[in-house]
Amino acid sequence: MKRVQLDVLRKFAEDSMLASGLSAQDAAVVADVLTGTDAFGVMTHGNKNLLGYATKLQAGGLDPKAVPEIVCEGPAWAMIDGKNAMGMVTSCKAMNLAIEKAKMCGIAYVGVKNSCHFGAAGYYANLAAKAGMIGIAVSNTDPIMAVPNGCGVSVGSNPLAYAVPMAGGRSVFLDIALSNVAALKVIMAKEKGETLPPGCLVDEDGKGITDPTTFPAHSSLAPMAAHKGYGLAVLVEILAAVMTGAGMLSQVRSWNLDPATNNNAGHAFIAVDVSKMIPMDLFEARMQALADEIHAAKKAVGAQRIYLPGEMDWDKYDAAMKNGWIEIPDAMADSLKTLSEKNGLQIEWLS
Repeated sequence: MKRVQLDVLRKFAEDSMLASGLSAQDAAVVADVLTGTDAFGVMTHGNKNLLGYATKLQAGGLDPKAVPEIVCEGPAWAMIDGKNAMGMVTSCKAMNLAIEKAKMCGIAYVGVKNSCHFGAAGYYANLAAKAGMIGIAVSNTDPIMAVPNGCGVSVGSNPLAYAVPMAGGRSVFLDIALSNVAALKVIMAKEKGETLPPGCLVDEDGKGITDPTTFPAHSSLAPMAAHKGYGLAVLVEILAAVMTGAGMLSQVRSWNLDPATNNNAGHAFIAVDVSKMIPMDLFEARMQALADEIHAAKKAVGAQRIYLPGEMDWDKYDAAMKNGWIEIPDAMADSLKTLSEKNGLQIEWLS
């Protein structure tokens, strides 16, 4: 493990994106998303992927100068063409637009096409929560997941996140891949030489395996909770791709294994302005009552605490903000070192 100051990590990310051709504004957005994600402890979807994004920008699979465009809209909806810009840039624009429209209409949907891997879906859901709204963010991915009764890849792991505001600035939030484990966690297990728990991968015959070195060439992710995760993955595909005109299923390419090719992914963002439907103080009181009842549930033998969705992540975030630094895995540190050697930018580690 390595320790690094958050401001040092964020500046390295921003400078790396500037060196890759992004504008100052876009580089700042990407750095905010990735470093904020790391602060929540989601190391698989933060600056661990900075090298991959820089590689894709250099290879031509992303356009550093692209400006996402609203191609059509109504009072409570809009469609955005990402123009193959960085997924974080397009996604922040889309969720912020959904928030503005929800202020007028109570609820809004914004779809995105021609985009790329956008990092952690929970970041965008929490943009809505910070604005006092319920936020939902989804994306399709390249097919890396088998379906029930099938073998080989058929559908993406299609992340889904929601965030609901609480009094005091926190949110109840969930950010999950719809496979039993995220693809990047399989890759990190491979890098660490670890095996996976049963139920994460299936081989070319559809049988469960635990060896991450087989992924993705000879194994596929298994859907979360069997048909339930599969069914939700299809819903995400509809919201993020069928609705938006983005690539569907096999039309989506791997963002990191095929750096010279457009990812062709789609996203969807929904914002719900609860204050239009219920007084905000009443909503917050009811959310607190919900939280209190869940916290008061009888604990399992040996358990010390019951957590709300996202509460462990908020604890990590608050600790990171208090300390000013985070610990990152060796695989992430090695990736940042490789990027540092490539772009000539230094990153200082804490002793």
